[in-house]
Amino acid sequence: MNASTQTAAGEFSNAPDAGQRLRLVVCLSLVAIPHALHLPIWVLALAVPIMAWQFVGALREWPLPGRWLRFVLAAAAFGAVFAGFGRVNGQEAGVSLLVLLLALKLCEIRTHRDAMVFLSLTCFLLATQFLFSQSLAMALYLVVGSWVLIAAFVDVASAGTPRSTLGESAKLLAQALPVAVLLFVLFPRIPGPIWGLPSDAGAQARTGLSESMPPGSLTNLALDGGVALRVRFVDGPVPPAQRYWRGPVLWDFDGRTWSRNDADRRLPPARLAPGSGSRQAVDITLEPTRHDWLIALDVPLAADTASRLDAGATLTAKDDVNERMRYRTTSIVGGVLDPDLDARTRRRALLLPVEGNPQARALATRWHAEYREPAAIVDAALRRFRQQPYRYTLRPPATRDNASVDDFLFDTLAGFCEHYAGAFTFLMRAAGVPARVVTGYQGAERATVGDYWLVRNSDAHAWAEVWLAGRGWVRVDPTAAVAPGRIEAGVAASIDDRASLPYMARASGDAWYRVQMLWDGINAGWNRWFLAYGPQLQQRMLDLLGLGGGWGKPLLALTAGVVALLALVSVGIAWRGRRVTDTDAVVAAWRDVCARLTRIGYPRRGDEGARAYADRIAALRTDLADDLQSLAAQYTRLRYAPEHASQPADRAAFIAAARSFRPGKPGRQSRLARNP
Repeated sequence: MNASTQTAAGEFSNAPDAGQRLRLVVCLSLVAIPHALHLPIWVLALAVPIMAWQFVGALREWPLPGRWLRFVLAAAAFGAVFAGFGRVNGQEAGVSLLVLLLALKLCEIRTHRDAMVFLSLTCFLLATQFLFSQSLAMALYLVVGSWVLIAAFVDVASAGTPRSTLGESAKLLAQALPVAVLLFVLFPRIPGPIWGLPSDAGAQARTGLSESMPPGSLTNLALDGGVALRVRFVDGPVPPAQRYWRGPVLWDFDGRTWSRNDADRRLPPARLAPGSGSRQAVDITLEPTRHDWLIALDVPLAADTASRLDAGATLTAKDDVNERMRYRTTSIVGGVLDPDLDARTRRRALLLPVEGNPQARALATRWHAEYREPAAIVDAALRRFRQQPYRYTLRPPATRDNASVDDFLFDTLAGFCEHYAGAFTFLMRAAGVPARVVTGYQGAERATVGDYWLVRNSDAHAWAEVWLAGRGWVRVDPTAAVAPGRIEAGVAASIDDRASLPYMARASGDAWYRVQMLWDGINAGWNRWFLAYGPQLQQRMLDLLGLGGGWGKPLLALTAGVVALLALVSVGIAWRGRRVTDTDAVVAAWRDVCARLTRIGYPRRGDEGARAYADRIAALRTDLADDLQSLAAQYTRLRYAPEHASQPADRAAFIAAARSFRPGKPGRQSRLARNP
């Protein structure tokens, strides 16, 4: 029998045996493995040796460490996490602390209750994986983790071999699956999460765009082949030249970096002229960005989620996008944006530093004097990019902090999209033409499985907008003047150093590429039908099942009834399996003896009777042999011999002797041995 069952001698044993302890170490290791992908390396450097120590200790049945050593180790874990993160709460810090403390918790599993608490906390650690990834692969891994954890619960609660406990766990999971599916489909969905995520949840996940654009920032993003968003064109795909995905608009330039700030929020919102352009509806699944903007086909009009259009015609949500988000946008293609320019917006669109980049300023001043008309100035700038030997490259030369535009325009003549968009916008403002930088993405790659398109971080792009009377804000992409293939066929078709791009951004079409596209299609289905299963999708599903319309309240009552019934069944099972405490003072006194021995590193095994336990400890601690074996013999007589059980004097003598038993640490005599 194991730790939680009645032993042959009749007493309730609480200590997990060595085999169970070893299986608990393996269970925690399996659950913690995925955290190695996102926790800092120093956390792993601490956790792995602790886990190895626990594994070897369980394998060789080392005595458990004492209370003070456990306290010191726990304090060290707290200190390490606080030193590494500056706090002990939050996503990464909290999970790191949980991993370390659970590894140390293995040092003090002495009773059945300790094992159950440990496994319950391990279940929580398993659930924290979803704070970092909600992919289908992680979901499948968590199913395996749940299977192993349930088996561990079965192992602790009842006797059995590892194979039998794993089989019992699989049976329990199979029985729970229909109920889980039913509750997933029918249980009323609420918009948003039930509770808030940690403040740093999703800190590692981002689309790649930011609120600033120094030279080289988008160049680095081109080396990231991760997915930024997935889109589905409701009204059919738009031509490649119109696949501009609008993100944050940058208004401010400090001589090197373009950026946006809170002052932009005080500008009047953008306005599209009524009746202009054609409407395009697009379903978008956006990866976490840690920012409040919503990427949309240029130029967005509205979205079906709480959002607003800011002065740069960027859709902004109420909160930062910290988890994958699905929404539908309506965009205007070919419309007139801001037909009348507000005075405050005009000032922001002409603002430049007082000093810096004198050559570019002189060139813009000459254009202003020569052409007068803003449209002619725009053409002059594009003509320069087409006629001069400019290069589009992922490896642009470095530029000076105080003369980045001059160095690019007149010396290096090589850059990525941010160099061209930034320099063009600078020239326009210096020539008196209102202009701004728009960042986002350009292009889209059709998925090989499923009706959607992929936009990757490597598609990150920057372009410019100039305001022209009668036409409003007009998109001008100076990159297209240098590398027209960038707009039609993507970044891979427009640069010489194509090999430096991430593998998936090259769209090679070979077997491995097709495998990864297939997996992305499966993940996209997971995201669409499971992660995005909210109130609207649930209503569509219920309508499909014929349960829509007036079935709402009865369905809610039925679901609530099923949940209540399951809760009652669970309570009933827990009540039947509750531990019944024996109130006999003799049994309580013997348990105290066992507890004292457990505290110094000699826990009782699940299959040991009183005399077998005493004989084993006596062989290890000869100084305790006489006292412990005498106590075990007295206990056995009082417990199982009727002629002795009813003698008050014998009972009192045993209880007094048991209470006086103080084994002490190894090398020290017991109190009874010192005072015979």
